[in-house]
Amino acid sequence: MTPLKHYLDEIQRDKEKILSQLKVWVNINSGSENLGGLAKMLQVVHKDFSILGGKAEFIDLPPRKSVDAHGNLIEKPSAQALRIKKHNNSRYNVLLGGHIDTVYSVKSKFQKVEKISPEKWRGPGITDMKGGIIVMLKALEVLEKSSLAGQIGWEVLINPDEEIGSPGSEHLFKEAAQRHDMGLIFEPSFSDGSLVSARKGTLNYAVVAYGKSAHAGRDFYEGRNAIVGLAKWIISAERMNDKNRGITVNVGQVEGGNALNIVPDLAICRLNLRMDTPQDFDDVKAQIHQLNSSNDEIRFVLHPLSERGPKPFLEKEQKLFGELKQTAQEIGISLQWRPSGGVCDGNILAAEGLPTIDTLGVIGGNIHTDEEYVLTNSLVERAGLTAAFLLKLAGAHHG
Repeated sequence: MTPLKHYLDEIQRDKEKILSQLKVWVNINSGSENLGGLAKMLQVVHKDFSILGGKAEFIDLPPRKSVDAHGNLIEKPSAQALRIKKHNNSRYNVLLGGHIDTVYSVKSKFQKVEKISPEKWRGPGITDMKGGIIVMLKALEVLEKSSLAGQIGWEVLINPDEEIGSPGSEHLFKEAAQRHDMGLIFEPSFSDGSLVSARKGTLNYAVVAYGKSAHAGRDFYEGRNAIVGLAKWIISAERMNDKNRGITVNVGQVEGGNALNIVPDLAICRLNLRMDTPQDFDDVKAQIHQLNSSNDEIRFVLHPLSERGPKPFLEKEQKLFGELKQTAQEIGISLQWRPSGGVCDGNILAAEGLPTIDTLGVIGGNIHTDEEYVLTNSLVERAGLTAAFLLKLAGAHHG
């Protein structure tokens, strides 16, 4: 029996323990706006990662910008991030990242793990990405138990705001990219097990339209309807959609108005824009600012909320994926990859020049819905894959 096979068998033997741990994590609501739940989740993660013996640090994040129902730019408090380091004097260093926040609020009806079958569990954030963080933990546990422990340095970075664009933690990933040789992010793979190669870039904005209030009966024509003005702005923004170029504009939220007999003087929309290439990223950004020009009727104010540039599949990423695929083949896993319209913290690392694989997490599906599920065997498989990859890296840098 080879040492590598021994480690993979050990992960398989720990499957029930891994699933028990996953259930505890998923049953903690850690929606992006639930600061108490995020704090509780981070403490649990910190406790479970303490088995690795790394140096842990809780990091306060700056407040993030938001636009309230009155159109005011405000600051919202951020939850903490967690950083754990070990063997950082090594010649080769790997950054491993993941997020504890989910898209499910405390008001969501989707709060607990449900066992659909032994092979399939459903739960909020079970795939995106609490299962992925457990994969990371188990892989590092295997590395630290091996004779190759210490041959590579590693840093774990867990953030609480990825689902809202990482506005408070982006700088942590940028800084970490400068001191590492490789990035591994544990977002879920596609439901067929394929990894993500290239990713789109994204821009999040809030647009506030200011009109003029008036009585809808007596002084209708003295008013300036902010809702109508914003609707016209939205139609113009919709024209930026370009299927051939992969540009999408999604107006995700609109609010405004009050009583029906008052011409509304305020309306707000929040939108997400995505694009494939760095050139289109710059072009779309310029277009949305030009589109925001005010007129005599309505005044528009554009508030940037977050942005993450495109992640092209460049030569250094292709080389890294090739090395991972070879490792997968050695342990009997067939691995493929394809582009995704999704965005993650891997975009930030790639923009800083760090070669990154960002879908080393579990296999599942229906993420961001009340039907989110994980294939339980994938926790063992993906932990084994990452462990084997780290062991090979450590072996290559031995001595």
